[in-house]
Amino acid sequence: MESTKTIIIGAGASGLMAANQLASAGRKVILLEKKHQCGLKLRITGKGRCNLTNACSKEDFLSHVSSPDFFLPSFTAFDNKDLIDFFEQKGVELKSERGNRIYPASDKATDIFFALLRDIEHNDNVEIIKNCDVKHLITEKGGIKGVIANNEKISADNVIICTGGKTYQTTGSTGDGYRILKLIGHKIVMPVPALVGLRTENGYPASLQNAEIKNCEIIITDKDKNIIAKRFGDIYLDEYGVAGPVILSLSREIAREFDKGKEMFLSVDFKPKIDKDKLKEEIISTFKTRRTENASSIVRKWVPKPIAEEMLNACRINPKTMGYKLTEKDAKSLLWYLKFRREEIIGDMGWSEAVITMGGVSLDEIDKWTLESKKVKNLYVTGELLDLDADTGGYNLQIAFSTAVKAAQTIISRT
Repeated sequence: MESTKTIIIGAGASGLMAANQLASAGRKVILLEKKHQCGLKLRITGKGRCNLTNACSKEDFLSHVSSPDFFLPSFTAFDNKDLIDFFEQKGVELKSERGNRIYPASDKATDIFFALLRDIEHNDNVEIIKNCDVKHLITEKGGIKGVIANNEKISADNVIICTGGKTYQTTGSTGDGYRILKLIGHKIVMPVPALVGLRTENGYPASLQNAEIKNCEIIITDKDKNIIAKRFGDIYLDEYGVAGPVILSLSREIAREFDKGKEMFLSVDFKPKIDKDKLKEEIISTFKTRRTENASSIVRKWVPKPIAEEMLNACRINPKTMGYKLTEKDAKSLLWYLKFRREEIIGDMGWSEAVITMGGVSLDEIDKWTLESKKVKNLYVTGELLDLDADTGGYNLQIAFSTAVKAAQTIISRT
C-alpha cells in the first residue's frame, strides 16, 4: 500500500482524540480498530456516564497521578480546562458533580464518543478500518515503517499505539499493545487490575449486595496490624468483599504489594468520628434508654437497617433480645463490629470489574516530552498502555486524552 502519514492502533478515547488532532491539522491518518465498532470501552466508561476529567487545580490534579513528572508535559499541552473547552466547542454540554468530576450533562458517554467520531468519520484525511487485528510492527534501522494487520502490510511514517490496557476485555482491551511492543524490545511493567473491588475472607451476605455505607473509614493493615493505607468515604458491601469509590482508590494503593504476595487485612470503622471508649459508653447507655426495644431496632442507631441483621448475627446476638437484657459483653461485641472487625484480603474482583490497568510500558523507555519510543523512532505510546495511572475521579481519561494530544502535536510539529 502507498505510504500514509500516521497509523493509529486502537479507536478508543486516546486513538479517537489523536485522530481528531491530526485530521484537523490536515494530516493523513489510518485508524485501525480491532473490534467491529469504535469506542466500545469509552461508551460504557463510568457506568455509561463518562467521567471525562476533573476540574481541580493543576497541582491537585497531578497529586492524583502515579508519575506526575512524566505526565506534566502532556498535561501542560492539553489540560483539564482544554479538554472541557474541546468538548463544549463541539456542542457537548458538561456538568460538574461532587469532587469536581466532569460529566456530559446528559449523563450519556455516547455524547463524548460521537463528538470525537463526528469530525473524523467522513473526513477525507482519515481512513477507519474496523475488525483489524494488528499482529506486528514493522521496523527498519531503528525506525517505524508500518504494521502487519490482517496478514497485510500497511506502511506509515508514524505509528501511535492507543490499544489501552486489559480492563473491559470484551471491548477489545486484551493487552495487545503490550504484546506487540514487547516483540520489539520494550519493557512491560507487569499489568495488574486497579481501581477494583477487594475480596475478603468472608465477605457479606448476598442479601446485602450493593448496600451502601456512608462516612466510614477503611483501614488496611499488615499481619502485625501496622497501617498500610486508609481512607474516609462511602463503600458498598458485596458477598465477596467490599467495593465503592474509597475501595477503588485503596485497591490502587496496595495493588503492587498485594501482587507480590503481601498479607493484608481490611477493617471498616463505621463510626470513625467517635473514639472506642465513647462509643462503648453510648452503646451501653442506649441499651438502658431503649430497654423496651429489641436488639434489631436498637442497632439501627449505628448502622442502616439492611446491615442490622448481619451485625447481630456476626456478634451472636438474638435480634429479639430486649434492651434491658443486653449485657456489657454484647456492647463489646457491637463495638468490635463497628470499629475493629478485621478480615484478610484474599484478592480483588479481577479484570472483569477493574476500572484501569496498573503497569504497562516502562516510562523509562518513552520520551515524556514527545511520547516517542526511545527504542524506535516515530513510534508513540499513549494512554493506559503506559505505566501511568491515577485515582478514580476523571483523572485516567484525562491521561488518555492528554497523551494522545501530545503525541499528535509532536507528529504535527515534525511534518
